[in-house]
Amino acid sequence: MQMDRTRVIFIAIVGLALIVACVAGAVTMFSNNAATPTPVAQVATTAATTASPTRPSTNLQSPEPIWGPNYDANDGLPTYICGADAFGSYFTLQQMQMSGIDKANGFHLGIVPFALDGDPKYEISEEQRTALLNSGIWDCLLTTLDSVALTSPGVITAIVDESAGADQLWGRNIETINDMQGKRIAFSRGSVGEYFVYYTLSIAQLSPRSDVTLVPQDTVADAIAAFNSGQADAVSGWEPDIYDAESSGGLPLLSSAQLRIVIDTIVTSRDSIQNQPDLVQNFHNAWFATLKAQVEDFDTAASQIAAWGHNDWSFVYPETASTDFNAWLESVAQADLGDNAFVMRDMRPIIDRLNIARRVWAASDVPVPSDTVDNLVNPGFVIRAAEQASLQPNGNPVNNTFSISQQLDLSGVTTSASETLVVLPCRTFTFLPESTELTLESRRILDNCVVPTLSQSVGLFLKVVGSSAWPANNPPYTETDILEVAEGRAQSVVDYLVSKGIDPARFIIEAALPPEDHRNTSDANLQAADRYVELTLITVGR
Repeated sequence: MQMDRTRVIFIAIVGLALIVACVAGAVTMFSNNAATPTPVAQVATTAATTASPTRPSTNLQSPEPIWGPNYDANDGLPTYICGADAFGSYFTLQQMQMSGIDKANGFHLGIVPFALDGDPKYEISEEQRTALLNSGIWDCLLTTLDSVALTSPGVITAIVDESAGADQLWGRNIETINDMQGKRIAFSRGSVGEYFVYYTLSIAQLSPRSDVTLVPQDTVADAIAAFNSGQADAVSGWEPDIYDAESSGGLPLLSSAQLRIVIDTIVTSRDSIQNQPDLVQNFHNAWFATLKAQVEDFDTAASQIAAWGHNDWSFVYPETASTDFNAWLESVAQADLGDNAFVMRDMRPIIDRLNIARRVWAASDVPVPSDTVDNLVNPGFVIRAAEQASLQPNGNPVNNTFSISQQLDLSGVTTSASETLVVLPCRTFTFLPESTELTLESRRILDNCVVPTLSQSVGLFLKVVGSSAWPANNPPYTETDILEVAEGRAQSVVDYLVSKGIDPARFIIEAALPPEDHRNTSDANLQAADRYVELTLITVGR
């Protein structure tokens, strides 16, 4: 592990100046020339000041990493320590170890697997993970973008994937997001499931503090148990646990297949970037070399992951390795080297998502860091990896729908089986006099109410229904006259959203007439009530 030696001396043996003592025993594991696979430095560490105020200072003791079969403590190679959950796209780490790609790139990878085999040593809280990376004890952490926005534990140096159905929201007697008002919602506190709840509520402008009742739990399994026991009306979780919600009559309401707000990332320690940039680069080269091997020989990759062991943790078994690993990856859109290079050469979409995540957390009364999100992304390691032709894959991931770097393929999409997900709360827009051109205020409303959701919701369409007043006139206006104005206003909203980068194929434009008793009226109040553009997010069949 490439932790700064001065920091180790200061933390582990304050007041001692003997370097020999510093590199001996348990501290040896943090040197880049580690001698034995002893437990990672058992050191009391305080979280860095960049951590969120919701993450208190934590005294830490990192468990021993798991080493690969090619590990040789005496070969002089540095170590690189990464923490990660049991998650399909994260198993690239296990494949890297078993294939020896880490050693081929000049280092030994140590993996700290969370909740490994029920061993209490590997029950590592979100607070501990953040502080271990912040302190430099770990070199990298595989976690979600929303978590980075919340805690600033390190720097995003690569994108792992977009969740494409793995994260889900289930409920009972809930047809739309609007129906969640007044409901009880369970989730695993501090997890991406909590963020998924907050983001979903924000679409309908429902407050998580006053419009619903939050039922936070320690784990996703506990959240689903609370839902199944009747303590909650809705539950947020992820595969495969979330499917247990069906046993009490739960039905899926929304998933990351439609709402692509969950992005998994490689977050690298600032200490590692500053003090060992070449080693960080070697790790990223190894990551993309491993992904290349995975897409080019999937069966071998799956077998290597199964051979890593701990199969009841990974759910990838030797006799069914390819099937098991494929099942993990179907619901995540992995980002290969080409995807990563696209994102890192134009970081605006990632920066936008970090800003959106912070706004969602803050709107839910969760304290967020005050640092600028622009400093939470370092594109250099991906850019340098992309310059190496040998790392470019000759194939595609299992789920090749990573959306940030490509135009969404809408071929074969039909709206015949559409279902309403939510009627957006913004519906009154003003137009310039005697025209269908939106005012600046109306554009601002669309920027806040619609653009963030549509830009991250590749599986959703927007139905735009324009309505116009039917004022008294001589000669009287006709239905055709009114519908023309109504449709023009709907089209104006769509045109603006298209100008913000939303695919025009994702809109359904309709026009509505006022009720019979509102037609040919001079009543200003009735006229005002009929001037609106209703926006409805819908799911569609494929």
